[in-house]
Amino acid sequence: MNVKKAILASMIVSSMLVTVAGPIPAGAEAAQEQKQTDNKKVQIDQKLAAKLQKAIKQYAGTEIKLKNVGEKTEFHMTAKVESVDGKYAIHFNIKGGRIWQIDEKVTIDKISKQDQEKVLNALKGAYANKTYIFDKEVIKQRGYDGEKLGVPLSYKLRGKDFEIYLLKEDISKMPTDTVGGFEIKFTKEELDPKLLETATKAIKTAFNHDLEVTAAHLSRFRWTLEDKDVSLDIAEGKVTNAFHKTRKTVTTNKEITAKDAKEVVAPLAKELFNMDIAELEVKWDSTFKNYHFIKGKQSVLRVALDADKNVVFLSSGVRALLGD
Repeated sequence: MNVKKAILASMIVSSMLVTVAGPIPAGAEAAQEQKQTDNKKVQIDQKLAAKLQKAIKQYAGTEIKLKNVGEKTEFHMTAKVESVDGKYAIHFNIKGGRIWQIDEKVTIDKISKQDQEKVLNALKGAYANKTYIFDKEVIKQRGYDGEKLGVPLSYKLRGKDFEIYLLKEDISKMPTDTVGGFEIKFTKEELDPKLLETATKAIKTAFNHDLEVTAAHLSRFRWTLEDKDVSLDIAEGKVTNAFHKTRKTVTTNKEITAKDAKEVVAPLAKELFNMDIAELEVKWDSTFKNYHFIKGKQSVLRVALDADKNVVFLSSGVRALLGD
């Protein structure tokens, strides 16, 4: 949900350079790309290197040569380091160096035909009008509890426009040999017209923006549609979340008051979520830097605004409870 500030700043600077000075020379473009790559690098000191070597030896049963530099991943404050041959990857927390997962590239024949059929049926059950063919390469993922190998054990299967997880071993009291999360990608042309109409109308209402879908996917619980400026989630035909990628959220309740937030959000909540917030309590959440609207003891709606009282995001349902 958070805007990647470094990337956004780079985009803004790049657009300014194009406007003022014309096309950026090829050498400058390469330098910018190199700077972005460097920003993703994570240095590995001797202490962490020893921990990583211990973990990979426990997993593989032999010495495996690892790269000297890690790379930030999509999860907050986490990174991974790959083996020199690219077969293995170890995931760890940047702060403290706690190791929590080891990946290995294996082949599809490591998964039984029965399990492959189970995964295929799950994909067809989610969306039948696509052809699903598994890649030969599968990612085996083994949990690591900081000191030793543990659970869960899962496999990530991929193919054209999809990825899906098969859980072979999970934490206590959780089912095993089951299909976990998945993501199926779609082009704009593949989307149901009613879904597209709902999304387009919601984005226009929330942000006064004309949605031009550049990416869309279906996960277990929701559809996500987006373009370069905005994204939204739809579950069971209803909008649950809308986010403007380029607006900057205020980080204190001094700039935008609870009264301001309520006035701005009231008509949007009614139209987007069919929610009357007139009698709801509004509180500033200092952890997530947004306002949440409370019914009883539960957060049912969250909103973040920019300094001009424009909506940055609106979340309802489970995401309002979680804070993002």
